[in-house]
Amino acid sequence: MTDADRWMPAWMTLVRTYNRFWDHLESDMRREHGLSMSRYDVLAHLDMAGGRLGLSDLADRIWLSPSGLSKLLDRMDDAGLIVREADPRDARSWFAVLTPAGRSLVRRARTAHHALLAATFGESMTDRDLALLVRAMGRLSASLGEERQAGG
Repeated sequence: MTDADRWMPAWMTLVRTYNRFWDHLESDMRREHGLSMSRYDVLAHLDMAGGRLGLSDLADRIWLSPSGLSKLLDRMDDAGLIVREADPRDARSWFAVLTPAGRSLVRRARTAHHALLAATFGESMTDRDLALLVRAMGRLSASLGEERQAGG
């Protein structure tokens, strides 16, 4: 057995499962709430932060490049989900702020999203499976070091 024979099945399973699971989540979020997962991610982070985040803080928390985030925020602003507000203390800085419509949508979407996650993990995995998955993913994540994991 070669070294690749040892880790390649895990790699292929991870990639295939992640892609299928992400597609499942994206499809459900679009069908049920009209949101892409990227829009949901932005709305969820804003809601968890009390409804307002500086754009640089938001960029550090999500899985988009700065230019991708800027374009997404433009579309979300046009849709009435967020607004941008200038930072009164720094003319170069801006905040993304949830609108009431954005807050309402993300809270409905979160409830359904968490129910789907709970059903998916709860129905297919035992408590031991979940603990082993968390341990394995933690070790894999640690092996990647402190580099920024986002797409930009």
